[in-house]
Amino acid sequence: MGSSDRSDATPTDRAIRSELGGIAPTTEGECVLSIVQLSDMHVLDAASPARAEWVELEAHDPHWRPLLHMHRPYDALTVFALHAHVATIAASPLGPATARPYDIAISTGDNIDNAQRNELDAYLAIIAGGVARLDTHGSAQDSSTGEFGPVWPYWSPDGAVDDAWRALGYPVVEDFVARTSAPVVSAGIGMPWTSVPGNHDLMLQGTALPTARTDQLATAPAKSLRRPAGFTPADPLDHYLDEPHAYSAGPTFPITAVADRRSIDRREWVRAHIEAGALGFDDVNVATGEIDCVIDLDHVRLILLDTNHPAGDYQGSIGTGQLAWLEARLTEVEQHPDRLAVIVSHHGAASLVNERGGRPDRLLGQSLVDVAHRHPCVVAWLVGHRHVNRIEPRPGPNGGGFWEITTASTIDWPTQTRAVEIVRHNDGTVEIVCTLRDHGDQPGGLGSLHRDLARMFTSTGIATRMAGREGDGNVRLLLPPR
Repeated sequence: MGSSDRSDATPTDRAIRSELGGIAPTTEGECVLSIVQLSDMHVLDAASPARAEWVELEAHDPHWRPLLHMHRPYDALTVFALHAHVATIAASPLGPATARPYDIAISTGDNIDNAQRNELDAYLAIIAGGVARLDTHGSAQDSSTGEFGPVWPYWSPDGAVDDAWRALGYPVVEDFVARTSAPVVSAGIGMPWTSVPGNHDLMLQGTALPTARTDQLATAPAKSLRRPAGFTPADPLDHYLDEPHAYSAGPTFPITAVADRRSIDRREWVRAHIEAGALGFDDVNVATGEIDCVIDLDHVRLILLDTNHPAGDYQGSIGTGQLAWLEARLTEVEQHPDRLAVIVSHHGAASLVNERGGRPDRLLGQSLVDVAHRHPCVVAWLVGHRHVNRIEPRPGPNGGGFWEITTASTIDWPTQTRAVEIVRHNDGTVEIVCTLRDHGDQPGGLGSLHRDLARMFTSTGIATRMAGREGDGNVRLLLPPR
């Protein structure tokens, strides 16, 4: 079964991958870890004044493409897609291959979209249980603001409005703004859970570091959906990094101000996670603002890393101090021969490429891979960021190696999560069984509408790439004895 097939596989349906030298096991095995991985939910405040939706209207112009996507037509629905996944996971909390109850749910970052406190509160309410509410009055889908002339340039769910998207098949959805502004009550995911931060968790639109000026903009009672007059910076990405407020400086209309649209920093991110019940973090993380931590389960150590670059930009890097810390934590694992290690971060090897600022204390993806290769206990590296399903072997210089498992986003097609079950066999061989999971929201629900519009937003080629190749989805990943 290819990874583009939209149903959970049974064990006999999975492809087998043995690029790292493993052979199909012939002995009985024990599942030593059962994880469900979520990634790139982008729970967002669609009416925030600190956004720049107009950039999407310039998508045809290559000049603006380094900033895509600042807006998707279905932005206001992301919290409902996450809620649908959380409810589905809670209702079926067993690994689909081994039936072992999930030990933990892990999000590999971009839990929110614009580094705002109200977005973080909504994300945590859905995951941990609570009430989430993100008002969409004043968003790009709220044509009642009357900001444009006869043709609304964004998708308008209001059937009485002539918009530029209806001809592309985007539907009329009655009472869309009222429905997406209503509270979302979540019972929570029903199991231990944790998160790592992505670039969108700590940066505006996942790119620029927040400032006092952007906070003032975000919490103001005014919003713009238009490009500022005469605004054409020579390098949009560099300019956004330097002056993100300039992108939201077009003509404004009044909205209701929300104080919790202010930005968050690492310390607040950690503190909020601890208060909501996330595993791994402690008061030291709060005091230092350093998010790296470990979670020791019965047979496996999970090692969580913050791969965001201190100077901003959406791509990541890793600090020399972090690598020394990682080396020490892996050495501890190897003092117990039967234990394994799984690394968890937002950026993977292909995304740890940020050299902004030329800092000698920041290194790139191969440096992290080299550390992992020195420790055979590492069997997997779980990542997100790229919004694709992709599994890559990372062979070691002397054999062995580990699997880098990238899971696609919730916000974009194919809007799936992934079950990851690690099985250790009596002969010492290890296999990692991966299964993609869809949420079970019924037709007519806002989670189901999100999935339909996410598919519509992609061209066929892009959708196929994001869903992954054969062997990137429902698969058995083999490893030699450990």
